[in-house]
Amino acid sequence: MSFIKHQEFSQMINSLYNIPQKISNEWMDEMFSEATDENGRRLSETFANYGVCYRDLSKCDLSKLDEKHFYELAFNSSTSFPSADKMPKGYCPSDILEFGKNPMFDIKKLHKKGIDGSGVCVATIDFGFQDIDHVEFKGSDIEIIDLFGDTGSHFHPDGVLSNLCGQNIGVAPKVKVYHYNTYMGSGEEVDKATLTILKEILGKVQNNIKIRAVNMSGPLLRNKKLNKASNEQERQKLEEVLSAPLLEIIDKLQQLGCEVVTSNRFSQDFSCCDIDFVNKKFIKPAFYKRQDYIEKVSFISGGKVIPEFASESGYKYEPKGCYSWSIPQAVGMYALALQVNENLTWDNFARLCRETSTLKDDVRLANPEGIIEKVRQKDLKNEQTLQ
Repeated sequence: MSFIKHQEFSQMINSLYNIPQKISNEWMDEMFSEATDENGRRLSETFANYGVCYRDLSKCDLSKLDEKHFYELAFNSSTSFPSADKMPKGYCPSDILEFGKNPMFDIKKLHKKGIDGSGVCVATIDFGFQDIDHVEFKGSDIEIIDLFGDTGSHFHPDGVLSNLCGQNIGVAPKVKVYHYNTYMGSGEEVDKATLTILKEILGKVQNNIKIRAVNMSGPLLRNKKLNKASNEQERQKLEEVLSAPLLEIIDKLQQLGCEVVTSNRFSQDFSCCDIDFVNKKFIKPAFYKRQDYIEKVSFISGGKVIPEFASESGYKYEPKGCYSWSIPQAVGMYALALQVNENLTWDNFARLCRETSTLKDDVRLANPEGIIEKVRQKDLKNEQTLQ
């Protein structure tokens, strides 16, 4: 696999847009809405992801940023900030990075009791993972599997694996993970690769390697043909045809006690939310329906950190959450529950998550200690069939 060097990635990010000497609320609003690059492409998503990451701000003035705006500003350990008089009052980047390492509320209490995913196996299907030597993964049991040669490397598996099994951030730091590198982007080649990987995982499970969940932080299908459908009905029919071979393997895995958790599967029962570092309040990302936060159980993915890509010790603050980081938290929590009771199915797990959840700031939050206590109390032997 080809590796991306830290300096190379830093230079690439720095070339995307310029940072002004005075970073104001108005400038950030423009970057989030109307700003474009030299080719006319909107910069809002790029800026939301990278903000001032890898930037030297030592001569910049951020003092006029209000609370809302500096909460939304992504940065990382490689960001050089100015002196305190040029910073918003009370804004301490190192405190935010440290706060953001807390995986979930009270989860580390469970780790101290030995409930850490030990003895449980899961798999992840994601892009090329290169940062195995990052301090976050020192002690993590990750086996990287390349079935397709050089698929390239990407930051995405850093976020997935750190939330799943990272030693500081991870929900299940002792879970065994088989990480399958796959292709980036979309297209028929990607879906064929997913099918190949799922068949390989099925072979492992049939040979008594008890992989209990497969984390796919994204959709099951990435075929570009779906985007060419002329209407929703045509798209649904095409999706049925394209997904059939994948669903056949997924059904076999499920019958053997292995759940494949894609974004669609996750969203049936769960959602994600952000936490405001300043006010310690839970914020609902704007692109999800409010009702999701009442009916579905949320895992916190925004207002936290992931490993800084192509580094060995840095971290990146992520203001806004997404399913990508919440799915591995849910899979990690499932691994903790399986450590306590191996008869637990994903559907039973989702039900117990809701039964034990707490409603705060109009967000229904996962309750790790409550989940484990409920799993201890339940006799689940007759609630699933493992063949």
